[in-house]
Amino acid sequence: MGVVGAIAYFGLTPVWSARDATDRPISVAVQRGMLRIIVTERGNLESRVTVDGICELSGYQNKIIQLVPEGNKVEKGDVVVRFDSAEIEKNVAQQEIKAKQAFSKIETSKQEVEIARNKGDSEITDADVEMQLAVLDLEKYQKGDYLYEVDDLKGAIGLSTKDLEEAKNRREQFEALVKKGFKSPDQLRVVVQEHDRQKMLLSRDVRKLMVKQKYEYHRKSKEYSAKVDSSTMKVQRAKATAIAQLAKANSEYDAAKSTHTIEEQQLKTYLGQKDKAVLKAAQAGIVAYANDRWYDPSSQIREGAMVYARQKIFSLPDMTSMQVKVNIHESLVKKIKPGQMAEIRVDAFPNMVLIGKVKTVSQLADSNRGWMSGGVKEYSTVVTVEKMPAEDLKPGMTAEVQIKAGELSNVLIVPVQAVAEHKGEFFAFVDRPPVIERRKVKVGDTNEKMVQVLDGLKEGERVTLDARSRAVAEFKLDESSETTEGAKVGTKEEAPKSPR
Repeated sequence: MGVVGAIAYFGLTPVWSARDATDRPISVAVQRGMLRIIVTERGNLESRVTVDGICELSGYQNKIIQLVPEGNKVEKGDVVVRFDSAEIEKNVAQQEIKAKQAFSKIETSKQEVEIARNKGDSEITDADVEMQLAVLDLEKYQKGDYLYEVDDLKGAIGLSTKDLEEAKNRREQFEALVKKGFKSPDQLRVVVQEHDRQKMLLSRDVRKLMVKQKYEYHRKSKEYSAKVDSSTMKVQRAKATAIAQLAKANSEYDAAKSTHTIEEQQLKTYLGQKDKAVLKAAQAGIVAYANDRWYDPSSQIREGAMVYARQKIFSLPDMTSMQVKVNIHESLVKKIKPGQMAEIRVDAFPNMVLIGKVKTVSQLADSNRGWMSGGVKEYSTVVTVEKMPAEDLKPGMTAEVQIKAGELSNVLIVPVQAVAEHKGEFFAFVDRPPVIERRKVKVGDTNEKMVQVLDGLKEGERVTLDARSRAVAEFKLDESSETTEGAKVGTKEEAPKSPR
C-alpha cells in the first residue's frame, strides 16, 4: 500500500490487467515532470546566539560562593554567579594606600623641582655677581688704584727732590757761614742731618715706585685675574650644578608620576577584578552550567567549587532565536547553498512544520565526525528558524530538516524503487510483455522519492518497482552462471578405459 500511495502521489499510475495481476510486477510509466531536489538530514536545535559566562578572575583558586540554579531563566544584567572577593577587597585597600602615597610623592617631587630651580638660579646669580666684582676689582686696580699710587709716589719723589735740593743749598750755606764764624758747628750739624734725612726720604720713595712698578703691579694683577678666573669657573660650576640638580629633581618627579601611573593601573586592575567577582547575564536566557566533565565531581560547577581563570562557567542560549545544525554528506553538499529554504520538523512537536533558511555551509569537513561515520566526509550546515512558534522549543531537541535544494523542470523521472545499482552502474527493468528487459541507465539528480534519468529510458516506457530485489536475483544468477561456465572450461572429460 505504501508503494501504491507514493506512485499515486507523484501522478504515476500503474497499469495491469486482471489476467496478469498475479504474475506481472507493479510498473509505472517513465514520464516528464518537475523534480524537486530535497536534502533531508537530522540534527539538533540550538540557539543562534549563545553567550558564555567566563571566569575573568586571575589565578586558579577562585571560589564560587553563590550561583543561580541551573535551568532558571534570567534577564540581561541579572547576577548568575558570585565569587569570593575577600582577598580582592584586601588587595584593593592596600593598593589604594599605595596609590595615595604615590600621588603624595608627586606633589613632593614637584616642590623639589621648584626648590632645585630656585636654588640653582640663586647660586648662579651669586657666582655671576662675584665674577663681575672680580672683574671690577681687576679693572679698578689696573686703571685706578695703581695709577693713583704711582702718581702719588712720583709726586712725593718730586717734593722730596725739591726738599733735598733746598736742604743741600742750606747745608752749603751753613758750611760757608761756619767757616766765616757766623754759624756754630752745632747749627751746621742740624742742617747736615736734615739734608741726610731728605736724601733718605727721596731714596725711599724711589724704591717704593720701583717696587710698585716692577713687582706689586704684576702680583696684584695676577691676584685679581685669578679671582676673575675663579669666579668665572664658579659661575660655570653653578650653572652645571643647577642643571644637574634640576635634572635630578625632574627625574624624581617623572619617576613619581610613573610610579603613580603604575599604582593606579594596578588599582584599576584590582577594582576590575572586584567587578569581575560577579558574573552577570549578558543576555536573557536559561542558565546551563559547563559540566562537560560530568564524570569528574571535582570539576562540577557548584557552590564552593574552585575554578581557574578563563574557565567557562555557564552558557546562556537565546531562546527567542533558534537554528538547527545538521551534517550534510559529501555527495550532497554541493547542492546546498546559503539562502535556500527548508522545512523543519521537531520530534517533540510532530504536527508542527517550521520554515527555515540555510544560513551557512562549512567549507571544510567536520574532522571530529570522520571516525564516527566510517571515514565519510560530512559538512556542518546551519539552518535558521525564520519564525519562532508559540511552542516552547528547547536547545538539544531533535529535528528533521528538509532543504529545498532546487527544481528541475521537464525532465525524465522515475521512482527511486525503479532503479538499482550494481558495481557502480545503474539499471532499470523495462516491462515489455511478455518479457521484462534489464537495461543500463544513466541517472542524474534525485530526491527521496524520484530520480532523474539522463539516458537509457524513453518517455512512456514502463519500469518495474522491484528493481533492487530483481537486480539482486538476476546478478546473482549471472554470477552463478559465469562460475559454472568457468568450471566447465577448466575441466577435461576423462576417456573410457579399454579392457585388458
